[in-house]
Amino acid sequence: MSDTFWTALGAIGGTLAFFGVMWQAYLTQRALKVSQLMTADAIRSRLDSQAPDVTLKLSAPPWEPLAWTNRGMPCNTWPAGKTWHFPAEQEGSNRLALQQVLVLENLSDRRVQARFDGDLIVVSENRPTAAGVLLLEPGETSPDIYLQRDFTIKELSENFEARQAGQELPHQVRGTVTVEDDRDNGSTDRWDLVLTGCPIEPVPDREGLWRLAPWHITEGSGLRTLEYSLLPPRQRIHWISRARRVQLPAPAGE
Repeated sequence: MSDTFWTALGAIGGTLAFFGVMWQAYLTQRALKVSQLMTADAIRSRLDSQAPDVTLKLSAPPWEPLAWTNRGMPCNTWPAGKTWHFPAEQEGSNRLALQQVLVLENLSDRRVQARFDGDLIVVSENRPTAAGVLLLEPGETSPDIYLQRDFTIKELSENFEARQAGQELPHQVRGTVTVEDDRDNGSTDRWDLVLTGCPIEPVPDREGLWRLAPWHITEGSGLRTLEYSLLPPRQRIHWISRARRVQLPAPAGE
């Protein structure tokens, strides 16, 4: 046989050996990844079992929306049959407050810290203030927390027009609630809250006049025009070390 044959055979053997090494490395890496995922799942399950049991309960928004006031929390509705004329009454003190009330209940056996960001307020002496940070002892329930923001009639008319055009509503009430205990290797629960809608609409055949959405014979009250959730999804972050801001990787597929 010629030297060319043996050279070619040696090259084929070397190639097969190379692919064999690569395949073995792939299998080893895959086995390691599976092992890491199983370990992460076990840690995640342990953290879930030790996470503080805290519930968030949201009420439905009031209907009719409350009239904004600069003297404190809104507490009254506009007079029945109230209309707003554009452009004269589309700005200024002609404002409506969209509102939901939430409470947190700490059902666990340890103290937890709750943080409120965005349009979340508490009431003190009839004055709204940012909710900020709250400590809840075991078995304790928070005071009423308000997801609330006021909008001009013009802004709410823009929501109506956006819905008619099939677009996202531009004016929204947004807040975030996060809850955690004092463990470094623990978890953080988070709820993102959104309240929006189109509570006002044009008065038929009356150019420049707007009104609150009236009762509908099949769909009921104007609450149908609001977008809100009574059971917002909870997101959970698992920490390898909260102090060092090292998170456990999310499960595969998330």
